Amino acid sequence: MDYRARLRETSKEIIERRITSDDELRKIAEKHNLPLSTVKMLSTFYFHDYSEVQVCMGLPCILKGAREVTRELERRGIKYSVTYCLGYCDKGPAVRMGDRYYTFVNGDFKEVGESRSDYVQSQYEPLDKYIARSGYRYFEKFLNEGNKFLILELLVKVGLLGGGALTRLKALASNADRPKYLIVNGHEGEPGGFKDRLIMERNTHQLLEGALLLSLALNVDEVIIAVNERFRNAKAVIERALDELRTFLTNRDLLSKLPPITVSLIGSPYIVGEETALINSIEGGRGEPRLRPPDPTEAGLFGKPTAVINVEVAAAIPILLSNYYEGKEITIEKYFCVTGDVDRPGLYREKLTIGLNELLVKAGAKEENVKAVFVGGVSSGLVHSSRIKVRLTPEEARKLGVFLGPGVIIALSNSRCIVDVMLEVERFFAHESCGRCEPCRLGTRELVNILERISNGKANEEDLKWAESVAKTMMDTSLCGLGMSAGKVLLDALSQFRDEFEEHVKGVCRAGVHFR
Repeated sequence: MDYRARLRETSKEIIERRITSDDELRKIAEKHNLPLSTVKMLSTFYFHDYSEVQVCMGLPCILKGAREVTRELERRGIKYSVTYCLGYCDKGPAVRMGDRYYTFVNGDFKEVGESRSDYVQSQYEPLDKYIARSGYRYFEKFLNEGNKFLILELLVKVGLLGGGALTRLKALASNADRPKYLIVNGHEGEPGGFKDRLIMERNTHQLLEGALLLSLALNVDEVIIAVNERFRNAKAVIERALDELRTFLTNRDLLSKLPPITVSLIGSPYIVGEETALINSIEGGRGEPRLRPPDPTEAGLFGKPTAVINVEVAAAIPILLSNYYEGKEITIEKYFCVTGDVDRPGLYREKLTIGLNELLVKAGAKEENVKAVFVGGVSSGLVHSSRIKVRLTPEEARKLGVFLGPGVIIALSNSRCIVDVMLEVERFFAHESCGRCEPCRLGTRELVNILERISNGKANEEDLKWAESVAKTMMDTSLCGLGMSAGKVLLDALSQFRDEFEEHVKGVCRAGVHFR
């Protein structure tokens, strides 16, 4: 076994078993004939502050009382570590204890029922039931379709794929270099996001059919479904579905005509969700982003042409294809994960004609009590309440300076202090920075330091100007989207809520969170 293969096996074992102890790492180093320093490097990257008890400090959980959780754990003498996004944001504040997930209700911990493996398995839709509701109805017809790019064109039509991505994917399909790969990105590390986890767990066969259809359109040789190591229930049901699918395809003499599908656990750090970092992780290295060019569609996994598509996009393909062949309107409903200051947090499936304000009202928010909304998550941008009467279409989102991608909507009520919120957001970015590039590594820490001074009333107007300068530098010079987003979202807050920041500098917090 060559070095790269040994590295992949080592990384896989560390992630699957969540290995952090020196003794275990030493055994793995000897087993795979690798330097101990290399093995420790992988472990500390993927589990750098791991403990058996983890408290999610993602913004949705913060808004629902994560700070109270840490105080309760300390009162009980329980050691814990801080993490971000455990994938149960609508049940927050979320806590992981071993392999079980809890929320904190009325001063005590209550297990999240839908996180239990028996519950997830009970919600699984077997292949025969999926076929009964029209699954694989047009699969063989598409096998003989002359224009297999029509799938890509349908995705562009409904706004799930951009024009630039279309061009790159068509070039990948025509590329003679082999092998070619399709990676379905099931990382979903954005705080407030849980739609992909639910699709993997409950619409498993639809996801697999979509992945196979896309693999035919792109002419790839292998499909890899990459699942966040925290979503072990999802991996289990995907493996169950794959067993059923292989039998189904074999009985129809189709298995040999299609690329193999494998499912793999990947590390949970936020940065691993970036497509080039994801590729590095699958290869067995640290999940850090790569320089571009080249784009992964030119040189991705193992240096070969690679398409990286998210779970929601893949799962939408069978629906779009059915609509096309049946002559129906080519449309799709998007999943929105709504959390924050709403009475009914959860997953909402809506047409892209719904207004942001309408969606918030559905989730139990009072429009007049909305101060601001993170649209697309904290990595996308902040929208002032005066701008929420817009349709949630890709075009309207771009006008707001945000993107709908992850479908994360986090509402902030008028009782929230924007400085306090932004401090928690920047703490998230600082915690999740891989540290590879200086603008992100140093910039996120500097923004946290500045915001801490502002929140404590120890800053001045020059600090606000410096924060703007740091944020702009991060946007212009960071290697990947994490550093750019950390800068961009602070600039959003400063431009729309400058008065609140200036009041803090003077020792006034209109929300009453500070200076009491």
